[in-house]
Amino acid sequence: MKKQPRTQLLFVLAVAAIMSFSSGCATQSHEPKTLVKMQVDWPSFLARHDMVWEAMPTHFDTGAFLGNGMLGATLYQQGDKGLRFEMGRSDVTEHRRDNARLPIGGLVLTTVGKIQGGTMRLDLWNAEVRGTVTTDKGSISFRSFIHTDNMAILIDLQPSDGEKGCAMAWNPAKCQDNRNVKRFKDPLNPPERIETIDGIQVCIQERFAGGECATAWTEKQTATGRRVILSIADSFPAKTAGTQVVKTMKEVAAVAPATLLASHRAWWHAFYPKNFVSIPDAKLESFYWIQWYKLASASRPDRVPVDLLGPWYRDTGWPRIWWNLNIQTLYLPVYTGNRLELGESFINFIDKKRDNFYRNAKEIWKFDDCATVPHTTCYEGLRGDGSCAPDKYINPGDFTWALHNYYLQYRYSMDHSMITDQKKHAFFPLLKGSINLYLKILKKGGDGKLHLPVLHSPEYGDAADNNYNLSLLRWGCQTLLQLNKRYQLNDPMAETWEQTLKDLVPYPVDGNGLSVGANTPFVRPHRHWSHMLLVHPLHVMDFDDPANRELITKSIRHWLKTGDTKSGDGIFGWSRAAAASLCASLGDGENAIKMIHGHMADARFVRPNTMYIEGSPVIECSIVLNRSLQDMLLQSWGDKINIFPAIPAEWKDAVFHDLLAEGAFQVSAVRKGGKTRWVRIKSLAGEPCRVRPGFEGDFFTSHPSIPMKEVHPGVFELGLAKGQEILLYQDRVDSQPAVKPIPLPEGSNNFWGIKK
Repeated sequence: MKKQPRTQLLFVLAVAAIMSFSSGCATQSHEPKTLVKMQVDWPSFLARHDMVWEAMPTHFDTGAFLGNGMLGATLYQQGDKGLRFEMGRSDVTEHRRDNARLPIGGLVLTTVGKIQGGTMRLDLWNAEVRGTVTTDKGSISFRSFIHTDNMAILIDLQPSDGEKGCAMAWNPAKCQDNRNVKRFKDPLNPPERIETIDGIQVCIQERFAGGECATAWTEKQTATGRRVILSIADSFPAKTAGTQVVKTMKEVAAVAPATLLASHRAWWHAFYPKNFVSIPDAKLESFYWIQWYKLASASRPDRVPVDLLGPWYRDTGWPRIWWNLNIQTLYLPVYTGNRLELGESFINFIDKKRDNFYRNAKEIWKFDDCATVPHTTCYEGLRGDGSCAPDKYINPGDFTWALHNYYLQYRYSMDHSMITDQKKHAFFPLLKGSINLYLKILKKGGDGKLHLPVLHSPEYGDAADNNYNLSLLRWGCQTLLQLNKRYQLNDPMAETWEQTLKDLVPYPVDGNGLSVGANTPFVRPHRHWSHMLLVHPLHVMDFDDPANRELITKSIRHWLKTGDTKSGDGIFGWSRAAAASLCASLGDGENAIKMIHGHMADARFVRPNTMYIEGSPVIECSIVLNRSLQDMLLQSWGDKINIFPAIPAEWKDAVFHDLLAEGAFQVSAVRKGGKTRWVRIKSLAGEPCRVRPGFEGDFFTSHPSIPMKEVHPGVFELGLAKGQEILLYQDRVDSQPAVKPIPLPEGSNNFWGIKK
């Protein structure tokens, strides 16, 4: 449509809405139950993204994986006569020194003949692995899943006649913290022992510090073959895991197989449709949906926070929780991705362990009324003895950054109790404690400004007034003031926070943009974007100010080009995921997608099963790429919802449904032929709504009675009440426009896995 004066536009909007929604009886409701209909055949859609192994994986880094947020298994060929189910459980830890994760062992299927080959498929929709192993004596077909609720893995076997003698056996690992055993010669845990408890074989692995891990397994004949059930339990300090695991085994064995399968699948079938994303990029679309499977396999609301391993286990140099990047980036996709329940494991952890964060500040800094973490903690949120990370990496910003994730959980849900119910929710008191620590180390300089001492800028070095800590301090003070005012908390520290913001030294900059810190220019490759945290994910700098945009653009470009590799690329691996979000923040879709593809193509780190291995597993470094894609499709920082803010020119079509925006808005949108066709917004909390729909020219609205005004060029304020939704559109659409997958080129499906 030709651009029209505002009054004429509103008239056109009203007429168009009547034409679109009011055919038939004059008393017909103008508001259908839902404005958008889903036309997604989920089993078929996800099947095009299943990981497929045309040859058997031969080690952990390339295997198929299963999980339920606590129990995990990785499947791969072991030697020429074995199929291994390597087991892990997230809460099996040492309980001494640094309380590191411990190996448990694996269930091994030993074949009669030598393995000649095989295939596997990870069925995303049903969260199970199916496959066939072929040997020189025959074949064995198998199906396996870890039940979504019960701590048990179920394996169904169908051997051919030549493989009837194949045997399944538990292969326990040495249940030791190998890192500290080698480094400090710690006393070894007792060797495992096999017991029979109530008729079931149990492997008991006791710990020197107390408690035990217990693994139980059974096998029985079925109408078509054999079924193996294995469960793992852990107890501390009591030694009751053996009786616990037998109880679980008997409960699972007592349920009909069809009932177990149905309840398992029901959870996953309810999980996936909570939102929908489809793009004209088969490799990335598959990667995106596999990460949701991975994250749902690693996190559940009532289970432990996700560390660098998830529920799986492989020998690692990082056996705890790391706070300078890892735990924060892992949870970043859950917010826009409308999977807030997956973020609750982190929220519950912070709430339950709040006292330990105050204890850390007392032990490390000798400060009362402060809260923090060191570089790495155990699963209680405590420091340990520092043997996993030297004290020089202790940094107050790491905990403040983690609390930003907590804040995002609040902003995307608008659950007011997260601020007002401070007995249950620790966010506001802990953020105060985190900022209190900064206030105690700030010093006024000769320039009259408040300065930070020399602190660590993650993975670059030490610097006074470093931008990593300055940006987190500024965000923390701003957030405390906003919440204090909104909820009328009348906090006596409010005046101090205001004065701190007024007196705080500006961000250090030089000719290349943002510096690492005062007198510390950015001059060498730096894969962590810590000096630009104020851009993403904090967004504490005003992007609408041209001077700020120029500074941010210059800073990002300098970071990307500074390197000493042959290509001149100073970043690699997971850094490219951060770079994609940084570029997307500027609306640069071309460089955003370039960075995403660079990340996925880096075979040194991203393995065929999408696991990210950098010497040791760091699962968040693949999962965070989901946030990078989300930032191209939908952004909502700065109290403004941006639709398709960073789409590359090659993406003529794109669609998303029920992604979340800050303020608790469900947003859906379709792009066709290089243009945004329609946007649907539903308010879940009645918060103020401002949106940049990205239309070219005028558009229509489904509900002209809902107040709407243009507050900035292309930005509209909508008066949506709680529970109300609106459709904005340019094309003539049905009363219920449809959400459908984007067709992909033939032969582009099932990119991930191992191909011959």
